Amino acid sequence: MEFYERLALRPLFWAQLHELTGNAFEQFFHDYMCLTTPGFVDVRTHGNIGDLSSDGLSLHEKKLYACYAPESPNADAAIRKFKGDVAGALQKRHGQFETFVFVHNDVRGTHPEISQALAEARNDHSSLQFELMGMRHLRDGLGRLDRPDVESLLRLQLPLQHDVTMGLPEMEDLLGYLATQRVGGPDVVPAGAVSGKKLRYSQLSQETQTELRDAMKHSAVIEDYYEARIDVIERDEVAARFHAEYLDAAQEMPDDPEEVLFRLRKFLAGSSAARAAKYRAQTAILAFFFQTCDIFRNPPQDWQDHEYEVNTL
Repeated sequence: MEFYERLALRPLFWAQLHELTGNAFEQFFHDYMCLTTPGFVDVRTHGNIGDLSSDGLSLHEKKLYACYAPESPNADAAIRKFKGDVAGALQKRHGQFETFVFVHNDVRGTHPEISQALAEARNDHSSLQFELMGMRHLRDGLGRLDRPDVESLLRLQLPLQHDVTMGLPEMEDLLGYLATQRVGGPDVVPAGAVSGKKLRYSQLSQETQTELRDAMKHSAVIEDYYEARIDVIERDEVAARFHAEYLDAAQEMPDDPEEVLFRLRKFLAGSSAARAAKYRAQTAILAFFFQTCDIFRNPPQDWQDHEYEVNTL
């Protein structure tokens, strides 16, 4: 797909993945893998032998896939499922795979305890590789397909252009939710000035940078929202909480800015409905706090964007 088609896909796939649970997710995963991975064998449950602890095998890459897609993600249940699937695969599929891939539908990203279980499995089974496959991997894989294949797979028509249309009503409940999560007192840190190079320095993907840049056109609406609040310190205290969430995520994943932003989106989502408009509202609020330097860092003064310099010669 083209660049802006991939951007248009993001909110739609985010919303649809909330609905893909259980057998529906497994069917989607099989169809997805058959389109994207040569040599993939979709393994379905059969009679009293089940699926022999595998939801799919990649013959060329020697990978075994196990799906977990509950209606309500739960870290403890996911860890039990992961450990059970690993044990079952080692017993029933021994010698058939070199990499075990745990596939999940949690749009919020990987829970820290699940990543810890993955690391423990690597230590316990040093001859095997272990991978997680979630929303980002699936979304980016869809972006490498042709548009008709994606529309057929998702059973929906993608918009003809990247839609950023939105008003305050779509953002108000998220901003209200943030007001309940704020911190006060000495934890409030004034925001610094933002460098014009900050987006490029962030090392976010080009799609994500464009997504944030397009969403910044709504920053004035959010600024007006806070200006009109009777509680004059609400914005600063919300920003302090956002900054704290960013620091926690960046410390856990210093080399993965996309996952850091994903974690912030998870924090922002709260219990809001899974609709494409809500995804765009989340993006606008993330862009606002990015723009005001509450999340992600400014580049050092002597930082040179060599890629940008080459592109502008």
